[in-house]
Amino acid sequence: MFELFSGEETRVYFEKISKKIESEISSMTDEEITSCDFDEWSNYLYDKYEIDPIVIFEESTTNSIDKTTVKKYNHFYRDLPYQQEYYYVDGVRITYKIPYDGDSTLLYLRPSSRILTRFEVSSVNAPQGEECGTIEMVFDYSQKELQDKGEEMQSFVQGKFKNEFKNYKTMIAYVNSEVESYNNSLRKFCMNRLESRKQKASSFAMISQMLEIPLPKSANAPNTKPIRLERIKRTPTNRPSQKPLPSEYCISDENYDNINNIILMSGTTMEKTARTYFRNDEEELRDHLLTVLNTHYENATGETFRKIGKTDIHIEFDNKAAFIGECKIWHGEKVFSSAIQQVLNYSTWKDIKVSIIIFNKDNKSFKGIIDKINEWVMSNTKSYKKPKANVWDCVFYRNDMNTEIKLNILAFDLYVDETQFQS
Repeated sequence: MFELFSGEETRVYFEKISKKIESEISSMTDEEITSCDFDEWSNYLYDKYEIDPIVIFEESTTNSIDKTTVKKYNHFYRDLPYQQEYYYVDGVRITYKIPYDGDSTLLYLRPSSRILTRFEVSSVNAPQGEECGTIEMVFDYSQKELQDKGEEMQSFVQGKFKNEFKNYKTMIAYVNSEVESYNNSLRKFCMNRLESRKQKASSFAMISQMLEIPLPKSANAPNTKPIRLERIKRTPTNRPSQKPLPSEYCISDENYDNINNIILMSGTTMEKTARTYFRNDEEELRDHLLTVLNTHYENATGETFRKIGKTDIHIEFDNKAAFIGECKIWHGEKVFSSAIQQVLNYSTWKDIKVSIIIFNKDNKSFKGIIDKINEWVMSNTKSYKKPKANVWDCVFYRNDMNTEIKLNILAFDLYVDETQFQS
């Protein structure tokens, strides 16, 4: 015989699962956590650690009958010590098989709310493949006991089963209620732990940056940013992994994101040492970015003719489409809007991923420029995301080409008050 709902507390069981999730997230490298898709990872962790509640299919219960012997207590034993304490009579055993689905482990857990009685069953079979699991309960009766019921025999037997199994269903409902609370909080729990792990990685990277000590990189990873995990179809037990990039006529999102990331890091460095760059014109600022890009891509060039005009930055990939970038010093919203149109006009049907880099040299209020760019983005783009205060990832619909173009806008503040370092 087995006893249900008498094992580990549900609270302890859930805590153990939470520790497994934390352990799996903690084992991620800094590169993995800073480049992964949190939605994808939370979906993966949710699918892996979600608990399936118990679902009882009572209407499909089957029963069987067998001969047995029933042990009976001898009530005369105390008064007549020479009598046997127990005796055996012919009996009947009725076995009920109740099908169910869900995590069979739940049947052994102790919920915080419970009925104070024992819940014995003859066996529990876990679900396998497409087959439901079963809970088996047995009831033994002496033949005389049943015969005495006469025409009420069937209703008596069925009533006893239903009355006893009612308590089992109540306990299952208690466990399922706690499972529901756990599942409802699981995705948020995973996101919080992923955020905490990323914060640790970001804090370490910030310390390294302030100390100007580079983080070690893999010899097989020439770029600055790890490849983002692709969204894939997966079984709950598989970690998200990178899929081979398909052959496309345009440059990959991976290369496009990496180029913009290189420009972002370069521009951020320029902001920290603005005194070095504040006298540079557009061409000189462009050349600095090209110098950095050429350490990652062999064919980065400047002032390359492309369609109807010149581009500031142009990178070709395997004779496919190019990355096009335009460097501009901020001279007002009208000039900015013209620069956007200029870089869009340079693009062909293959060049659907472009960027514009804005440098502020003359305005004390960089926030005012950020606000102006925000207004333009909200009014002129189909959709956008703002991963940083000075970065906009936009989708721009070009009517004449009937296509969507990815437009990345980056703004950097190189304003310097010259009176602070005049000799």
